[in-house]
Amino acid sequence: MDEPQGTRPVRDTSSVPDPAEPIDRTALLYLLRRQSEEAIRFAAVFGETHGLHQTDVSALAAIAHGAASGTPLGPAALASTLHLSRPATTALLDRLERAGHVARRPDPDDRRRSVIEMQPAASALAGEFFGPLGAAFGRAIERYTPEQLEVVAAFLRDVTDATISTREALTPRP
Repeated sequence: MDEPQGTRPVRDTSSVPDPAEPIDRTALLYLLRRQSEEAIRFAAVFGETHGLHQTDVSALAAIAHGAASGTPLGPAALASTLHLSRPATTALLDRLERAGHVARRPDPDDRRRSVIEMQPAASALAGEFFGPLGAAFGRAIERYTPEQLEVVAAFLRDVTDATISTREALTPRP
């Protein structure tokens, strides 16, 4: 049964470079921009599905990354990461705590400070939603040889570093 027009997003592939054609720098930059845009849209759907603002989703991602890397974030680090004022960060954390997504706990290294912990229910929601994307990425990665993956990884590191350094250069200093 066909869905009424306008109920499903249009999947525009008309300007996507043909995989059978050799890739040039312009096409590669287009693909990189397109992937970035799709990642933003994907995260937006997660937020819409769970009643979260884009900033809430970004905060949860930053908190999860900090925990996974062994450096849990405190409110000041989260404010810096998201480029928010301290009052805006407090309001954000209050909202996420009321929703049961995070909890503030005393920092075990400095009890005058706090760290932000993702709650198990929030981690489960994220896993349910982002898990299928991770599995799809895994299937895509399987198509490449270890040598090709080294090139892809080097490219992704380079464009990530370029993004960070350009953002930092363009970020106004107080």
